Amino acid sequence: DLKASMAKLSSGQRINRAADDPAGLIISEKMRAQIGAIEQEIKNVDNTYNKLSTADGNLDTLQNSLREMRNVAVGAATEGGNSEAAQQAYQQTMDNAVNGYNMVLESAAYGAQNLFDGSPGSAADLNNLAGVDVSTAEKAQESIEAIDERLDEISDLRGEIGSTQKNELEASRNNMETEMANLTAAESSVRDVDMAKEYTNFVNQEIKYKAGIALLTQQEQIPSIILSLSFH
Repeated sequence: DLKASMAKLSSGQRINRAADDPAGLIISEKMRAQIGAIEQEIKNVDNTYNKLSTADGNLDTLQNSLREMRNVAVGAATEGGNSEAAQQAYQQTMDNAVNGYNMVLESAAYGAQNLFDGSPGSAADLNNLAGVDVSTAEKAQESIEAIDERLDEISDLRGEIGSTQKNELEASRNNMETEMANLTAAESSVRDVDMAKEYTNFVNQEIKYKAGIALLTQQEQIPSIILSLSFH
């Protein structure tokens, strides 16, 4: 009993072997399995959340690029105000901006997962920009409309991502954390030892142990005492 009490105090657990409480061990192990499953689900949620955060960051970069394109297109849309050389410069600037936009779009990834190619697990399906023509004021005006449509598309997409993160993932994570905390507390009440109570038991067993040793020693001395008395 003294050794069992010492084992409980040193481990902090009431159940250190099946014989300590067979039924309690079964209940505890089932709870531990549930806790492990919830921990993995939380990791999965965190992974999805981080992937969407990465996607949102890339979308912000794309939006900034589109705003720059729009400014170029507005400058190129001035009827009669630009020379042919200026119009060509606007087109060259636009081409460079489009190439940069498409490069970000194609390279945006989370691990090995492309974020915007529409494949399973991606955040969205966005096409590359092409044919953004600002070589004339009329074509530049048409390009402004196309850029505005893409800006609206990305704004809506960012709104959806934010909503998913806040209303689904964060809420789900909070619920799972609460469930895990409750299960952990319940498992602890089954498996963990009451330290104050067990220490009292330990002291009680230690007193019995020492008293037993003392009594055995005294018992061994009694024949000698009786023998010495007989000689007197």
